[in-house]
Amino acid sequence: MRRSLLLLLSPLALCAANGPLAQSARPAPAVQPILANSPGLGMPHLLGGWQGRWLTAQQIAAALKGGAVYSAQALNGNTRLVRGTAPVSFGVPCEQVYGVPLEKNVVISSLEVLFAPKLNVRPRPVVALSPLNSTYREATRQELVKLGLKNPNVRLIGVTRTDLDGNGTDEVIIEASSYADRHDDLLPPPVGKPGDYSVLLLRQLRGGVTVTSVLASHVAPRTEWKPAGNSAMPVASLYRLAGIADLNGDGRMELIIYDSYYEGHNFTVSEWTPDRGEQIRLSAGCGA
Repeated sequence: MRRSLLLLLSPLALCAANGPLAQSARPAPAVQPILANSPGLGMPHLLGGWQGRWLTAQQIAAALKGGAVYSAQALNGNTRLVRGTAPVSFGVPCEQVYGVPLEKNVVISSLEVLFAPKLNVRPRPVVALSPLNSTYREATRQELVKLGLKNPNVRLIGVTRTDLDGNGTDEVIIEASSYADRHDDLLPPPVGKPGDYSVLLLRQLRGGVTVTSVLASHVAPRTEWKPAGNSAMPVASLYRLAGIADLNGDGRMELIIYDSYYEGHNFTVSEWTPDRGEQIRLSAGCGA
């Protein structure tokens, strides 16, 4: 078809096709796959990718081949290279969710984000702060009170500081959760008890004033749920910051958030700016 079309072009058109305009054309950039993993999931989830725009896992799964090498980065910055096979479906009930099995003997001990090794995903430092910091503990207490907890058990499990959007001002992301029946920081109980919660908070400086925003939250009902009743089971959720990374090369770092709940889990990739706040770009997970 292409050869026949060229035969119909005039000599002038042929010159144009081979001129500076044609020479300036560039092939489409390769798809940059984005994956995330958590201990116990078996294999990383394919969240989607970037190819001049955000693409879902369904849009790129068929284009990915086995043998690809990925950089797997934990929130603390520890990075290693791993090799994956072609994407596979998680099957019923998550047929449209894809995972990428890794080579044998790869141990997953923490939340990780996986991406192409050539990407510079941290153009600015990402620093872990002490969860015992009194300023962040008090800020968390105030937000929990706003969410309905009169006397919350303030338990910070992570505090991370970085300049997400490159405007010269740092943001701080706070991870806090407390579940009376569970001390696993990646998996909540099926149902929380009164006083249980999980929140992700972001603190920013706006107009010289520190502002705290809620990125994600779950607060257990004030009255303990009884299985024998007629009310729906209030499933508990636990939120963790899985990573901070510039996944599309625009100089702004995205937030990769992990959410787990009874018989299910989910990852999201979100862009954040001071003016627009959080905007989810990719999401993938599986639940019964």
